[in-house]
Amino acid sequence: MPCICIGVRATLRTVPPLAHQNTKISKSSNYHNSTKMGSIEEAIADLKSQEHPNITATAKKHRCNRTTLSKRYNGIQGSRQAGYNSQRLLTPAQSKALIKYINQLTERGLPPTTSMVRNFAAEIAGREPGPHWVSRWLKTNQNDLKTSYLTPIDGARKKAESAFYYSLYFKLLERKIDEYHILPENQYNMDEKGFLIGALTKARRIFSRKAFKAGRVNYMVQDGSREWITLIATICANRSYLSPSLIYPAISGNLQDS
Repeated sequence: MPCICIGVRATLRTVPPLAHQNTKISKSSNYHNSTKMGSIEEAIADLKSQEHPNITATAKKHRCNRTTLSKRYNGIQGSRQAGYNSQRLLTPAQSKALIKYINQLTERGLPPTTSMVRNFAAEIAGREPGPHWVSRWLKTNQNDLKTSYLTPIDGARKKAESAFYYSLYFKLLERKIDEYHILPENQYNMDEKGFLIGALTKARRIFSRKAFKAGRVNYMVQDGSREWITLIATICANRSYLSPSLIYPAISGNLQDS
């Protein structure tokens, strides 16, 4: 039987050796990679333990820069952390004191504004903070402090806001209704809404995060010594109601209906 042979020719391409290629191999220096803060600190501790400190030998042993080691050991150059602390407006201890004071103001219902905190910091540090210092400081201490807008409330009203006192009041009211057999048509509920002229508006305040999580930060207290205009609404237990009334100081001092 006749046979047919099919030949396949492969084209071979010669790859030049690596030595003939324009390839650069960068070698990292173990010396520079090992020059870290940890090595410097270990070298300084080693020098302090030596009876006759040898800076050159110790630098080679710990593979760190001799000049840097010499400056650090002789106190000419401080650590990065020490340099950072010297540039900060407040030291860690001063920051803790300021946070403690803000927490005290929060418990009294007087959380400070950002401008107040800026003034506190200037008084502690003895120099003026930068324009963005408060925001950066709050971000650093966000685990302890929080900032938000709060609604003002009078000091007397803040003291009266207690679930315990509310409970006592309604228990007493229930006993008196039963004791005197008071009918629904003789039971009225009155509420008032005061508009304080010249009152404080919502403002961004800085306060304790712990107090905020506990639900103790809802308002900022004001003195309540300003002029009020009061709106009164009254409704009866039988669903009837009286027309709303507006109370305001009259120039003449007489009672007016308009």
